[in-house]
Amino acid sequence: MSRLLLSRALRAACAAVLLGAGPAAADACAAGTDLADLAVFAADPAPVHGGGSTLLHPVVTNTGGSATAVPFTLYVHLPPGVVGTGKSPGATCTTLPHGHTVACTVPAGLAPGAPVTAEVRISVASGMDPEVLEGDVEAGLPDDPTPDDNSSTFRITVI
Repeated sequence: MSRLLLSRALRAACAAVLLGAGPAAADACAAGTDLADLAVFAADPAPVHGGGSTLLHPVVTNTGGSATAVPFTLYVHLPPGVVGTGKSPGATCTTLPHGHTVACTVPAGLAPGAPVTAEVRISVASGMDPEVLEGDVEAGLPDDPTPDDNSSTFRITVI
């Protein structure tokens, strides 16, 4: 079921349940389903040789019914032996100490349905043996109604 249909179904069910409590309660319930809702996705980057680099393009999308009211940060956590730097036209990105986390802060006002994509250059340490490493991407809002989709795992294949 699409998020839009799910949101409409939740509003209808909530209104039906609260109707006995009065119209004000039903309105409050329906308004609660219109919150901003972040969804995070990160596809695996291209395979990389030890000592080389590749690009990761994590995306965070506001799948909710209203714009984000506060800034939020998209964090890219990299495994040992891997460091990163990031940039994004819709965010301010910085690399945290030791280079294993890239943080991209998105200002308030991300519209419903709008995505923000970061570009994170991943550099793998020289001499790494071929293996598959895992990293993750996460972002969240204080009132996010579905926090289960606020993170995504990706794999870095060292060849």
